[in-house]
Amino acid sequence: MRTLLQIFQDTKEVLCRYDYYIHTQKRILHLTNSEIKIPHLMGMQYLGKPNQFTGDFGAYAIKKQHVTMESVERLVRKYYKTEEKQRRMLEMLRRKLDNIGELGEMFSSYSKLYLYEKEKNKGSEFQSDYLLVHETGKKILHLGLVKSERGKGLYHCNSFMTTYQNDRDRDSFYRDLPFRYEITRIVRQNKETKHKEVIYQSVEAEQREQDGIEKMLAAAGIQTDEKLVKSILRLNRKFGIYHTADMLHDKEALLGKCTDKREKSLVTEFLALWEGKEDGV
Repeated sequence: MRTLLQIFQDTKEVLCRYDYYIHTQKRILHLTNSEIKIPHLMGMQYLGKPNQFTGDFGAYAIKKQHVTMESVERLVRKYYKTEEKQRRMLEMLRRKLDNIGELGEMFSSYSKLYLYEKEKNKGSEFQSDYLLVHETGKKILHLGLVKSERGKGLYHCNSFMTTYQNDRDRDSFYRDLPFRYEITRIVRQNKETKHKEVIYQSVEAEQREQDGIEKMLAAAGIQTDEKLVKSILRLNRKFGIYHTADMLHDKEALLGKCTDKREKSLVTEFLALWEGKEDGV
């Protein structure tokens, strides 16, 4: 069993090391988080006195192991008097703690991934502006996103819940939400290096991108084939941008983007195909 500290650190690696750009056909949401958001996602607000284990205080308590997996049950027994309430609270906390480690899959999986807009629906249990929903096996992951006061299009995570297919109210968090947008792509950006990478793209979005690449190559007078198009798609995905013909001509700039052997191999493979086409091979 993972400790609270391990869960906290693993979640921080996913949510705080990177920013995420969630693309739909109508808008782009920029998701960014700091570690003070994590205790709430883990359910620490239900333990102890109000705000005792949330925000800065919660992050500090978890990192210093003032609150641990063992003390969670003791705190629930202390602050919730009836056995039924204790049982329900422990079940909810376990669902959060057992499944929050799947947030990485939630952002990058090629299964259906939808964005549910909350608007001002007061009947929803999720007090969020958007709700990201992802089904994986028998589980349904729900991640609430709330608007930041720091800028337009900027969001933070503010809630996390897991339901199961056999739950009577498995869809209760999103069944009444008025709008739903299918996500076309998710771009992940390393906060420190600013390196971007496409980690999710829908089949339809990839087909549109492939069509665009073929048109770009034709306009540039470059003979195209499936292998070259796929190589450019991989470049676009790895570096999180749509490469124009001028960018593909710039060998030094392409190689200058590489931060490891895998990226350099990807660029070198593309350049061999590209230069062969330019030479008429």
